[in-house]
Amino acid sequence: MGLWVGCLSGLPAHAIDLRGDLSVLGQVRQSDQPDQSEAPVDFYGNLGASGLYGGSSLDTYFRLEQDLAHSQGATDFYAGSLRVPSAIPGVDFTLGRQFLAEGPGGVFVADAGKVNINPGGPVGLTVFGGAPRYFEPTYSSNSLSQDEQIFGGNVHTTRMKNGRFSLGFFEQRRDSRTLRELLTAAGSRAFTRLPGMPNVYGSFAMDTRHQNIDSGTLGFDTFVWQPRVQLNFESSYYKPQNQGEYLIDNMNRREDPIFELFSLSEMRQFRGGLRYAVTRTFSAYGDYSYQRYERQNHNVVEGHVGSAGVLWLPGGDGLEVVRLEYYVLDSAGGNVNGGKIYYESRVYHRLLFRTKFNVAYYKKETNENDTALTGMLGVGYVICPGLVGELDFEANHNKRFSEDYRFGFSIRYNFDSRTMRRAQPQAATATEPSEPTAGRPVS
Repeated sequence: MGLWVGCLSGLPAHAIDLRGDLSVLGQVRQSDQPDQSEAPVDFYGNLGASGLYGGSSLDTYFRLEQDLAHSQGATDFYAGSLRVPSAIPGVDFTLGRQFLAEGPGGVFVADAGKVNINPGGPVGLTVFGGAPRYFEPTYSSNSLSQDEQIFGGNVHTTRMKNGRFSLGFFEQRRDSRTLRELLTAAGSRAFTRLPGMPNVYGSFAMDTRHQNIDSGTLGFDTFVWQPRVQLNFESSYYKPQNQGEYLIDNMNRREDPIFELFSLSEMRQFRGGLRYAVTRTFSAYGDYSYQRYERQNHNVVEGHVGSAGVLWLPGGDGLEVVRLEYYVLDSAGGNVNGGKIYYESRVYHRLLFRTKFNVAYYKKETNENDTALTGMLGVGYVICPGLVGELDFEANHNKRFSEDYRFGFSIRYNFDSRTMRRAQPQAATATEPSEPTAGRPVS
C-alpha cells in the first residue's frame, strides 16, 4: 500500500484512472485430521492506476490467506509493476514484479524489467531479465531455491498483416548453474482469403547447451464447411532434460522439477476439438487429447482425456445457461468415467442462481474402485453496481469422505474511476459464470 501512496500522492486526481477487482473467498469444511475443521479465507486484490506522468500505469496483484480455525496465514505478492510507454519515443518499459511470458517455458512471475523497442519499422525488439519467484507450499518454506535468474530477448515483426513471427534467445540459471540456453522461434498466420479462414501457429525451442530440442508446438484453427463448425488441432513436444536413465537428486538442478518427478525423457501431446453451433441457442462440442511420455528410456506411459457435451441458452440472451458433459480419462494409473451438469440463471433482478452436479466412477491400477459424487448450490445478490455477494453450499461423497459438507461465501467488487460504474458483464459460460444484470425484461 505504501507503493500506491508514494506513486499517487501529489498527482492531480482528475488525471488518474483507478481501477480494481477485489475478491474475498471463504469456506468452512472438514479437515484431513479427525474431528477438526478448516476455515480458509482468501483475499485477492488486482489494483491498477493509469494516467500517471507520461502516460505511465501501475498494476498490482496479490493474495492474503488466513485459516481462521488454525490461526495460519500466508501472503503472496504476484505482481507490482510500473509501465512507462513513452519515456523515450518508440521505447516502452515495465519494471517490477510482473508476469513474463516472453520465454518458451510458460509464464514466469519474476522481479524483472522488460523493454519493448519499436522504432516504427517492420520489426521490433524485446529485451527482458529478472529473478523468478515461486509460491509453494502454502504454510512452510519454499522447497525450490529462489536464487534463480532468467534473461533473453526476441526480434519480432510489427507490421505483418494477419500474422506475427519472432526469433529469440532465452537463458535460465539457478544456484549459479545454467539450466537452459534456448534459441526460440514462434509465429502465427491467418489465411483470411482461404475457405474456412484457417489460422496456423507454432513455436520451437532448441537447447544449444545440451544439444537437444526442448519444446515445440504446431496447431491450427479453422471453420469447416460453414462458420458454425469450428475445428482445432494441436500437437506438442516437450523434453526439458537429457540425463535419460536417472533422476538428479538435487531438485535445484532440474530444469522442470515437477515434470521430472514423472518422466526422465520426453512427452508428446496431441489434441483436437470440434465446436458446432446447431442453432443460435444450442451448440455441441467434443474434445480429445492424447499424452505419451517416457518414465525412463523405452518405459512408455500413455494417457487419454476426452469429453463431449452440449451448451443451451434457453432464452437466447445468455441470462440462462445449461451445460451437460460426459468425460473420460484413461492412463496407466486407472480410468475415470463421469458426467456433469451445470445450470446458471441471471433472469431475476439482481439475483444469481447456479448449481452443478458431478458424478464419476473410477478404477485404479490397484483394483480400487468407487463412485464419487459432488454437488454445489450457490445464490448471489448484486448489492450495488460492481459489488456482488454469494453464498454456496457444497456436498461430496467419496471413498475418503462418506459425508462431506462445505459452506462458502464470496464477495466481489469491481470498479473503474473513469466511469464510476461496473463494466459490462462478460458472456456467461459453464466454467466462468457472469455476474447478475438487471434480469430479463417482463413480457
